[in-house]
Amino acid sequence: MHKKIGFLAPIVFSFLAAAHLSNAQVPFDQIEEDKKEMTDSYYGTFKYEGNAFTGKAIAYHENGKIKTLRTFKNGSYHGMWTEWYDNGNRKFQGDRRKNMGQGLTKWWYPNGQLKKQGTYVKDIQDGVVLRWHDNGQISLVRYFDNGNPTGGWTTFDNAGDVIDEGNSENLFYKAFLGPNEPGWERASPSFTADGKTMAFVQYNDWMKKVPHLATLSKGEWNVERLEFTDYVYNMAISPNGDRIIYKVYEEIQDDKDLTRTFLVQREAKGWSAPMEITNLFDLNAGYYQIATDGSLYMFARTPRKGTFVSFPQEEGFFSKPEWISDNLSPYDITSFDAIVNDAGDKLIVTQADFPKEHREELGENGFYYYEKRNGDWTRIKRLPLAYGWGANVTPDGKFVYVRNDNIVFVALEDLNIEW
Repeated sequence: MHKKIGFLAPIVFSFLAAAHLSNAQVPFDQIEEDKKEMTDSYYGTFKYEGNAFTGKAIAYHENGKIKTLRTFKNGSYHGMWTEWYDNGNRKFQGDRRKNMGQGLTKWWYPNGQLKKQGTYVKDIQDGVVLRWHDNGQISLVRYFDNGNPTGGWTTFDNAGDVIDEGNSENLFYKAFLGPNEPGWERASPSFTADGKTMAFVQYNDWMKKVPHLATLSKGEWNVERLEFTDYVYNMAISPNGDRIIYKVYEEIQDDKDLTRTFLVQREAKGWSAPMEITNLFDLNAGYYQIATDGSLYMFARTPRKGTFVSFPQEEGFFSKPEWISDNLSPYDITSFDAIVNDAGDKLIVTQADFPKEHREELGENGFYYYEKRNGDWTRIKRLPLAYGWGANVTPDGKFVYVRNDNIVFVALEDLNIEW
């Protein structure tokens, strides 16, 4: 059952007449920051006419409305700092003490709806943080203690229904590419070794997912639809970006289907025609990840259910899958979407469907971290995340995965593992 929260953010329309401003204000563009005289590790001394400035500085939008009004004392930010949109509505307001955020700080949408508010103590977040959608519905409730997340958190959609909830055992996450497009969901992420290309799928039919590629350029992800096939079930890109492997289902008689796996290679203009990997024919294999050494990790149901590995052969193809370890796929559980680190001695995998008689031993469904010890995989711990799949680790320290029908991430360091 969905839960709702019963309050909306207030609409705030803030206009400030120039006649009400202090006589001590000066044009903001005449304030110069002297980095040779640092007031802390980030800011230099703010000066006006060569002297450390005390007073207020103001700037205007091209339409004449106020853009910013900031307060200084002895060359540092000290006092209220306010920003406005060019329509006259407030954008941001917070207090400063010796350059550091202090007390309640607020942000607004251009339409006047409150967007976010939180409290700071010497620039460190402390207490409850609230976020709202632009229609005024609450979107997030989260708590901090001296800069550290603490207690529970809850996210809401723009109708007020609860999306997800968590705590220290289910860490707060963020969407990797932002919100899903209406009516669509995302899954099956995989990255090149440099972290600048991600293959993934978007879908509104679980069996017919549309392949996409996202490339990072100038800090933004640019998304394109891949045209080498209409649909996939899931797929993975190689670490060097020259190959994509994908699985499809094909219907056959008597309402049965079979699985086939294909390979495409990058060419000067796009991708090659699909080539079938016959060694993976009808194994119900999928949830692929290509390791740095070229090995292909996968989940399969034939000849037994669990995680397998295939090794690279000529022309980009792979050997017949080999069972990895009973430790990795015990008791016929669903152990899938494994990712291995560059050294090949650490692994993260999603595990689920534990038999009743072994649940106390195996724990809850979720991500599990393994290390290779004495030649075999040893289960170390469950990661502090809600159930998900599609684990990836990026070079900039993100743990990326699929949760609530979207590709999301947390900081790898928050998982307390050495990758």
